[in-house]
Amino acid sequence: MTTNQGRLAPEERRALLYGPLYRILGTPVVALLGLANTAIVVRETGEAVFGLVSLVATITLLFPFADLGIGATVLSASAMLVGGARDPNAVDVIRRAYRVLFGVAGVLIVFAVCVMALNGWSAVVGFSSGPEDRWAITVAACVFALTIPAGLGARILVGIDRNPMATLVLMSCPAFGLGLTVFLYAIHASGIWYAVSALGGLLIGQTVGTILALRLSGLGWSAFSRVSPSRTGSRLLAGSMWLFLVGVGLPVGSQTGRVLLAHLSTPTELSRYALMAQLYAICWQVLSTAALAYWPIFVKRREATEETVRMWWRLTGTFAAVGAIAALCLVALGPWAASVLSGGQIHVSAWLALAFGAVLVGQAMHLPALVLLTKRNEARWQALWALAMAVISISAGCVAAVRFGAVGVVYASALAIFTAQVLPDLLWVPRLVRRRPLAGSQESLPADRRR
Repeated sequence: MTTNQGRLAPEERRALLYGPLYRILGTPVVALLGLANTAIVVRETGEAVFGLVSLVATITLLFPFADLGIGATVLSASAMLVGGARDPNAVDVIRRAYRVLFGVAGVLIVFAVCVMALNGWSAVVGFSSGPEDRWAITVAACVFALTIPAGLGARILVGIDRNPMATLVLMSCPAFGLGLTVFLYAIHASGIWYAVSALGGLLIGQTVGTILALRLSGLGWSAFSRVSPSRTGSRLLAGSMWLFLVGVGLPVGSQTGRVLLAHLSTPTELSRYALMAQLYAICWQVLSTAALAYWPIFVKRREATEETVRMWWRLTGTFAAVGAIAALCLVALGPWAASVLSGGQIHVSAWLALAFGAVLVGQAMHLPALVLLTKRNEARWQALWALAMAVISISAGCVAAVRFGAVGVVYASALAIFTAQVLPDLLWVPRLVRRRPLAGSQESLPADRRR
């Protein structure tokens, strides 16, 4: 830990600088890869089927909480593998996390196979494109299940101040995904199979990240060993449930527009939403990369409350400004880019682009609080507001989807984010941080140290 808690250590400065820098410099490349992938898929699937393919392919946006909040706990534990604040329990936290998440993956694979056997995917996703859906969606679901434990590698890299490397690993996923898309195009696969390419690219990239993380952290194969006998009965993943609820509330509130449109609107509206969401994601990835680098920084400064509050205020203001600039770019360029990418098949209005811009600003302002409030009581506070946001977003979205289509559900999400995320952050985050107990308290994540 740094001597002056108000200043960043050299490795922290490098993580903060190079992670977002790599993301910004690599964004044109990643964007071109993603847009090339989208262009191929749109042309091979058509307007209606593209919405279904996008819904399945972006399942990681809808269900990032499938790791039960354990990924966030592993990130905090990884921050304690290095520096002066080393925690001897951190390795066991990571070991138990892998065991639990491989179990979760197994359950999801069994569930996917059962849905396939019952031919029930059309009921789950809202509509069907043909008889091959049951096979393609099942494969996609199984690949998604394997990405859950594979995703811990990037979390470990961020925790050990290797955010630039984690960024490069995640940026490689679209390249792998495009490779799979080209392969499907070459073999003349039917449209629904393109839902597998993005998830397959993600799994390949995450696997590379896991190999690097285990080598650089010094964990190696020991990460898959049994938990130390002295810690077998301990609640090593204590607090993960609240982070799990945060993980449930955030995507449910901000990403379920796809599901609402699939069930309450038309395939055309779903396709408009899906295409604009991909353009929005380019901006979001840069902001989330920068924010994630602050997670281990805040973990190491949990007792330096005043310095933390000042850092949080500066960060929130910076993210709000950058988010507003990105939103203006979305409004100015989004409709044109959507028309070019779809070959004129999908029309995106300026109102839909503006709605995604509002969501981006709200989420950007909430990011600093998201990576700051990771102690158990703070995660509980986040979880309650995240669930409130989800309720507002879904309730308003159900009404808006029928009457206004894609524009309505996105504006509903923006309203929910500002009402139940941004406003509570501005009012209560400083108070929560200043209530933190002095050094030596036992109630912080990642692990419950009670025996």
